[in-house]
Amino acid sequence: MAGIEQLGVNAFRRRLVAGSFPVYPDLDAALAGLQFVQADPIRCPARAQDLMLRQRVAAYLAGDLEARFPEMSAEEGYLFAYGIMTPELWRSVRGGGRAKLDKLERAVLDAVGEWGEAHPRDLDERFGTASVRNYWGGKSKASKRVLEDLHDAGLLRVCRREKGVRVYQVPPASDASELSPRERYRSLLLATAHVFGPTSARFLISELGYHRSLLAARRERLEVLDGLREEGILQELVVEGVSYVWIRDEWMNEEVPERARILAPFDPLVRNRERFEQVWGWTYRFEAYVPAAKRERGYYAMPLLWKDRVLGWANAKVEAGHLKVALGYVGKRPREKAFRLAVENEVEALAKFLGLGSGAWELAF
Repeated sequence: MAGIEQLGVNAFRRRLVAGSFPVYPDLDAALAGLQFVQADPIRCPARAQDLMLRQRVAAYLAGDLEARFPEMSAEEGYLFAYGIMTPELWRSVRGGGRAKLDKLERAVLDAVGEWGEAHPRDLDERFGTASVRNYWGGKSKASKRVLEDLHDAGLLRVCRREKGVRVYQVPPASDASELSPRERYRSLLLATAHVFGPTSARFLISELGYHRSLLAARRERLEVLDGLREEGILQELVVEGVSYVWIRDEWMNEEVPERARILAPFDPLVRNRERFEQVWGWTYRFEAYVPAAKRERGYYAMPLLWKDRVLGWANAKVEAGHLKVALGYVGKRPREKAFRLAVENEVEALAKFLGLGSGAWELAF
């Protein structure tokens, strides 16, 4: 096992930012390199997956992922959150499927196999429109809920989307069932470490809570992580008394460009809130589900990165074909001309990504 590296917070921050934004020539290369991209349905001003990919894929436009997905080597599923992943990672997520299905589940699965693919509305005539309580406390059609459960079990895959709605098919035979639960958990742990970079062992384990049934005892899950340390695949890093584990070679660059970025709330750079607070010295939270009267920064306030500093946030909306962006700051706004120009360039890029014309934006500093 390699020795424990010590880093000051400034060097750590530079490495985090420098390593967070690899640039890929196209979506296929991006997914192969990133392995997983978190998805979220809120569009403000675009979905999270699009906002994250625009920072990493050359000439990326909002909606490209959904449009290209059917022809890509890609799957949808749940890692630490729901998102798009490589087929290799999905095999670890998927496992061997549930051994027992109830009558409705078996009937729905047979129907999808018979039709080749199925939109949730396709099931209405055969299975009716009876409702059940969904995961969020609301109502969903029972057949739609079964489709989601079969997908979670790895017995269906998402082959495409229609206006954001999943269309399912029965996947081809997979070797995923040959992987032991420990091997599957190890694969998921490594993928999560790859996505986030340096992070605490506790964060890694907690983020994979959705898959804790693979190894029921926390002790077993920690043993897998410790095994990766012993092999030298994950190494330990201490930043001002806080211990992190990381795939070290992926995070050695410290060259930070002089540019501004408006980030998705779920961007891997900012999603680990404890790391965020240590590195940038303030608390950021996603407020879309916070009552309006209690919001401090906005419904979909997006972190604003300037060089290697997250110094505030941006709220953006499109009205009548025009992008409106308002900025907020934790401390004082930078006064140098370079900052203003960098933010204007970022807002121009955001407008083009949204399919708006050049200059179709307003910016409130």
